[in-house]
Amino acid sequence: MYIQNRSPYAILGEKTPEEAFTGEKLDVSHLRISGCLVYIHISKEKRTKMEPSGKKGIFVGYSETSKAYRIYIPGQRNIEVSRDVTFHEEVAFKRSKDIQVNVEMEEGEIPSD
Repeated sequence: MYIQNRSPYAILGEKTPEEAFTGEKLDVSHLRISGCLVYIHISKEKRTKMEPSGKKGIFVGYSETSKAYRIYIPGQRNIEVSRDVTFHEEVAFKRSKDIQVNVEMEEGEIPSD
């Protein structure tokens, strides 16, 4: 619901419900791209000296019970909730751009780059 209330609606003239009510643009810079690559930091208390200090995962959403992120760990096939996360959104942008170029080439169009 949080994200839905911050998304533009055509019936409101491409404004968000909050923007239509207050007249001010919302700051959505804290929202992250779903499906992007992330690394979860594992604190020293929860690991031994020889274990890795982080886990690689995929961002799937926000926790409903705390100010944390929900991360899918493919190797373990489970979802972890963590606040100590480093996002790599540029990887998601590069991947979507590569997919778009491949689709355009399959359709016989010239890529726009």
